[in-house]
Amino acid sequence: MGQSIGTRIEVRGTLTCLGPVHVGGWDTTALADLSVARDGTDRPFLPGSSIAGALRAYLASTDRFGGDRTLGEGPTAPLDALFGHVTPYSHSGSPSWIRIDDAPLTGETVAPAVRDGVGIDRRSASAAAAYLYTREVLPAGTAFALRLVADIPTAAPEPRYPGGWPALIHDAVETIIAGLCHGRVPIGAGRGRGHGRVQLRDVTVRRADLSEPAGLVTWLTGTAEPTRPPVADLPPQDGRLRITVSWRPITPVLVRDSLSGTVVDTLPLTATDVDGIVRLLLPGSSIRGVMRSHAERIVRTLLRQDAPDHADGDGFGENLRRPPVGVDVLFGAAPVGHRQGRPASQDTTGWRGAVSVADCHSLGQLSAQSWNSVVTVSPKARAATAQTTPTARTTPTARTTPGAAPRQERADRNSDRDQARTRLYGQLDDISSELPFQISDHVAIDRWTGGASDHRLFSVLEPSPTVRWEPIRIEIDVARLARFAGPDRSDPRHASATAALPLLLLVLRDLRDGWLTLGYGSTRGRGQIEVTDVTFEGAGLAGAWQSLAGRTLDTILADSPTDIVDAMARWENQFQENPA
Repeated sequence: MGQSIGTRIEVRGTLTCLGPVHVGGWDTTALADLSVARDGTDRPFLPGSSIAGALRAYLASTDRFGGDRTLGEGPTAPLDALFGHVTPYSHSGSPSWIRIDDAPLTGETVAPAVRDGVGIDRRSASAAAAYLYTREVLPAGTAFALRLVADIPTAAPEPRYPGGWPALIHDAVETIIAGLCHGRVPIGAGRGRGHGRVQLRDVTVRRADLSEPAGLVTWLTGTAEPTRPPVADLPPQDGRLRITVSWRPITPVLVRDSLSGTVVDTLPLTATDVDGIVRLLLPGSSIRGVMRSHAERIVRTLLRQDAPDHADGDGFGENLRRPPVGVDVLFGAAPVGHRQGRPASQDTTGWRGAVSVADCHSLGQLSAQSWNSVVTVSPKARAATAQTTPTARTTPTARTTPGAAPRQERADRNSDRDQARTRLYGQLDDISSELPFQISDHVAIDRWTGGASDHRLFSVLEPSPTVRWEPIRIEIDVARLARFAGPDRSDPRHASATAALPLLLLVLRDLRDGWLTLGYGSTRGRGQIEVTDVTFEGAGLAGAWQSLAGRTLDTILADSPTDIVDAMARWENQFQENPA
């Protein structure tokens, strides 16, 4: 049966990736375990279902549309009325009045980058066994064509919203446009690690009244005049706290690339956008992992508990499935189910954490050509010769002395490596004004002789401590935490939501005081940073979180608002009442 429609609103624009984006495909590739979605021509695209889910989640974060379920559920609740509702165990429901097409790639095809992910053992601070994976991501600057259509029904049951259907549809479209234009609607997987940030640009809106013949003809003939909607200077109040951490490195800061170099063994991780600009990269997952690990250490210290022993079974997986109080709601918990040897009756789906951290890049940048000229420097290949065949470089003594030929070959190889190292230094000098680097050589020491251990020499291409970086940007979904801290105290996340604010402030305080290191080689002195400022911004925040907005960490710790003092007191009482 058809639906009676009044006004139809069409929104078009270009969704541009501000950072890495991963919307998963159905298959793996030779390069990555998790591939991106591709269309029939093997070009990346954004499925309309993924965009619709992200938009619904964004509207749910605002109380205006009943995201807290205070306006109930069902076909007349605002969110269910907008995106459709199915009555459980029945064939009845209501359709979605907002439809989003698949967003095809604009311009030339884009080659996804491959990101490595690894779990960190809480005891050894090294890679956890069996927790390495690879993921394809679309680089920053990738653009997609967005088309959204919203219809105002004339015969559907009226929603529980002031002004009925016209007001609900217009307000929802306005909020969606504002959120997308301000880059506040993440799309795809990995949002906690900073993936999925997109921005809507070049927005146009067309309207037509399909209940009138003239409006119907205008729509079908495509003559409805597009207009550019006004976008507010300030983003909607979406209940998210945004933290900006300004910092500078004290020692070299880098994340190790999974690919080794030819002249140096370890290369720094970089990110290349669609315009061929290369910058040093601290992934959001790396920064978030450091914060999570430190938060776990704080809680376990108060509870006098040791970190799980990963050598005895799947300790790391258990740590993800049952994180300490406060850590679970801030950083998420993995599902628990019969696949881990538990009965199906104890299955839980897990949940996404409230903390997300964006990728952090160096302010200095290079062209892809300049960077490739650095990483492709290699010793010149020599033609293979048999040991018994005299060469022009083989001396008469080497031809008759046993073992002389292999020694000569080693000398030749060492000479070639030295020449390649010299060429590399020249390439580094050429780019030093944009991104200064230094080569650090390391060798393992033989515990018996006290000398250098054989075959244990390695080198690292590390950024100079003078390299400047973007601020670290952290986002807290306070609206999500507020739902966990609701009146239902039987929810195990209620106590964790209460502990989230004090725990986050303690982590940020220790980050400011220099207790946390970032990236690769922290046990060798790398990754030490100096935090110069931590600021908080946000609107529509719940409870004590609102006291943080517009302040800095220093002012909060020096002169704490009453709400923060009360939250810290509840934190203290929580651990006094639940000793180890």
